[in-house]
Amino acid sequence: MSGSRSVILGLFFLLTLSVLGYYTLFLTDFTLFRDRPEMRVQFSETNGLREGDGVLVAGMRWGRIKKLTFDPTAPIEKRVTVIASLNEKLPLRAGWKIQIKDATLLGGRNMVIDPGPAEGAPVPEGTLLLGTVSANPIEGLGRLVDASSAGVEEIVENMRLISRDLKDGRGTLGRILRDESMSDDLASAVNSAARTLATLEDIAKNLGAGKGTAGQLLSNDELFKEFLAASKKLSKVLDEAALLAVDVRAGSGLAGRLIQDETIAKDVSEAVAALNAVVKKIDAGQGTLGVLINDDAIARNIEVVTKNLADGQGTIGALLTRPEIYDNIRQLTEDLAVVTSSVRSGQGSIGRLVMDDDLYQDLKTAMRIVQRALEEFREAAPITTFTSVFFGAF
Repeated sequence: MSGSRSVILGLFFLLTLSVLGYYTLFLTDFTLFRDRPEMRVQFSETNGLREGDGVLVAGMRWGRIKKLTFDPTAPIEKRVTVIASLNEKLPLRAGWKIQIKDATLLGGRNMVIDPGPAEGAPVPEGTLLLGTVSANPIEGLGRLVDASSAGVEEIVENMRLISRDLKDGRGTLGRILRDESMSDDLASAVNSAARTLATLEDIAKNLGAGKGTAGQLLSNDELFKEFLAASKKLSKVLDEAALLAVDVRAGSGLAGRLIQDETIAKDVSEAVAALNAVVKKIDAGQGTLGVLINDDAIARNIEVVTKNLADGQGTIGALLTRPEIYDNIRQLTEDLAVVTSSVRSGQGSIGRLVMDDDLYQDLKTAMRIVQRALEEFREAAPITTFTSVFFGAF
């Protein structure tokens, strides 16, 4: 093969690779024998969108950007018109959204179409479509830096002031760094905290070993069962209290009637009113109790009587204050006790009369004889009187 022919073959090969690369990179959606539907969308700007960039629907490549035009006389939101060539027709529904988004952080743009939910109303053909541009993350970061530059400078200045105060020993942290005594206090506090943690660790070990009341509750099954039984009893008591409250609310029982029965409430109210009236009368000095409480003369008389009793005046005062009278009364009671004891044992005339049955029978017989003699005397009395009168005449 001659050199000229090799050059021609190489150039043809390069031209073929160039055409294939162009169609691969920029005209991937190129079709030769069918018409492609188009979509016209208007934007305020394109943020670097170029002809040949992709059109995505739900993340799927649906076409490419065919043409971009700029109209400086149109309103801002309509000054850029983007014509997209689609692989197939895409019906839009209410809730649709069209945005220009970055393909990657390194560059590239795509027009992303959200056709709207399936239940949305269809959008008529020829409707004016307005798209938006998503914020570029890098540009957003730049705007954030610009907006926060003043705050960053303030933070740096505050850090410089804080470091200066620390160096000069100002504030608590500065004193800790510069003041040895405060540093020693901090070390002492840390040691105390360490000892406290050690104590807590010992407590945890004791709990795990079942020592103490809390440890027993954690490890002793019997104690736990007793505690559980007590809890059940308490729950039962609470249930009964709830039932009692329901009965009281329903007016059952004495407490329920006292709370719910209007008649009893009225009676209690009347009783309280009557008691209040009685108290008012007593306070006003009416009645015996009111006079006793409110009459100063009676109070003075009571005071005099109690003073006389304390001084031993009168019989009751002497009984309360003179020991000889108490001794006499005690002696009298002792003598009476001796006499009653003698009578019960049958000693003496009275004792024999009270306790001896034979003497009682003899006395009863004698009383009957006397009773018959008196009856006979009453019967003979008229005859004796007549005889004495008759013979007295002679």
